[in-house]
Amino acid sequence: MGGVESLYKDEHSFWEDLRKGGDEVELKYARDLPDDTPDFILKMLIRFEDDVTRFCFDGAQGRVLDAGCGNGNLLMRSRRDSSVFTYVGLDFSRNMLDRAAARSKGLDGAYFYQGCVNKLPFKSEIFDRVVSSGVLTCLSSVEEAREALSEYNRVLKTQGVLVVDFFNKTSHFTRLRERVLGERIAPPEYTTPEKFKSDLEGAGFEVLECRGFDYKPYQGYLFMSRWRPIIDPAFVQERLSRIIESKVAPKVPSVNLLGYRIYLKCRKL
Repeated sequence: MGGVESLYKDEHSFWEDLRKGGDEVELKYARDLPDDTPDFILKMLIRFEDDVTRFCFDGAQGRVLDAGCGNGNLLMRSRRDSSVFTYVGLDFSRNMLDRAAARSKGLDGAYFYQGCVNKLPFKSEIFDRVVSSGVLTCLSSVEEAREALSEYNRVLKTQGVLVVDFFNKTSHFTRLRERVLGERIAPPEYTTPEKFKSDLEGAGFEVLECRGFDYKPYQGYLFMSRWRPIIDPAFVQERLSRIIESKVAPKVPSVNLLGYRIYLKCRKL
């Protein structure tokens, strides 16, 4: 795994050093959530990850690569009802890989490798699907994100499926942070739906469908900190966002492009 430390800089140290949570609260561990995170928020995040897993793995067969698998949250959810595919998890953090392997003990057809998403340690055209959730947004440059997309294309079979996500630069919340709060909103963490679609097409993919998440007027619990009990004690923002995610967006496809976080399902040409 040569070059990982220089490639990921502080991101690598963060995941290697992360020790909070424990086996009983893997979601807190993966997201570095505070120990006093309310049960309501945890339930919301669990529903989000269940929805993401269904979008990422629905219809998956053959050999599937989870590029940036972390501690195996998607793996555990994807194998609840089906084992019709072989799961290959890759991550740059040995700490997170060890946790994923421990959680998957007893599952058939689950394998783990350490490596970088922009230099995958696999032969070309061996995967039927590549899932990359919350990964491109953590890379340190646009060039690294392009390299990762190129690598995803290389290891996928023709007509293979890629599922990948990004943070929407044009969402209402992102515009607020940029224009009112003066925060820096830049790629590869943030991009527009049009630009990301163009990047995918340039990497040899055809976009098939998308799914948007997070429609809160403000970022909600995780960013309100100690002021949340005063500003939004009933979690109104989270409840509103969930209604849009589960009831509106599935029926009105264009609404998905307004989400703060958007997942795209693509096919290799």
